[in-house]
Amino acid sequence: LWMTRVLVTGNNFQGFGGNGQEEKFCPPYRCPKGQEPVPKWPLSLKSTGCSFGGGMMTIGAGAEDEAYVGCCDLRHACMMTCGTIKTHCTEQFLKCAERTCAALGEGKAKEKCDQSLSIQKMMMGMDQSCAKFDADQYSHCECVSSEKAAEKRERVLRNFYKKYSPDGVDKVPGLMKKVDNSQKMAGLLLKLCGKFPKAIQKVKDKQQEMYEKLIKESKDKGKDKDDDEGTEEDSELEDLGVDEL
Repeated sequence: LWMTRVLVTGNNFQGFGGNGQEEKFCPPYRCPKGQEPVPKWPLSLKSTGCSFGGGMMTIGAGAEDEAYVGCCDLRHACMMTCGTIKTHCTEQFLKCAERTCAALGEGKAKEKCDQSLSIQKMMMGMDQSCAKFDADQYSHCECVSSEKAAEKRERVLRNFYKKYSPDGVDKVPGLMKKVDNSQKMAGLLLKLCGKFPKAIQKVKDKQQEMYEKLIKESKDKGKDKDDDEGTEEDSELEDLGVDEL
């Protein structure tokens, strides 16, 4: 668990990861011959905000307080959306976050946003494993015969609209003409998540929660210690007869 506050400026790091290291390419989810990956329903998309798990959190700031937290939510959803590509998720996140920071204009808010984003870039650059992405894809994809793939995708889209935008169900047949493979379906679902953010369930990252708990306990202990010292000083003053002066 990282407990040290990291301070960087927006231009301290070169390349994507801040150390010139390119993000590792993780192959998309594959199915046996004659089958195609389709999203499971319910989608079960979850986000821990700007904490990406495995100790990858914004140190010294609450993961839910970032100006670009919506971009973080979409990145989590992207990683879990069947048929997506990890590098695409990262590219879209960076575009979204950089656009959000730029929109803050000049001042402390933008400086804080840029610094925090630099830390996020550095930590994502240090993540050269495909394990979590592979696990997310495995738990959110199912393989069906190629003949039934279109029918399954349509059912997922209908269920999505019924739950988050019932008036839009009639759009499904037209949309289905544009999503004839798993990657196109993933792109459509991510656009829908951006339009209907309630489709992404917000949850606490366990390590982030532990970090915040330790910080709170440390603050509480410091406060209790100050209170105890104050009580002892008051007692000594009373013994000296200060109230009579």
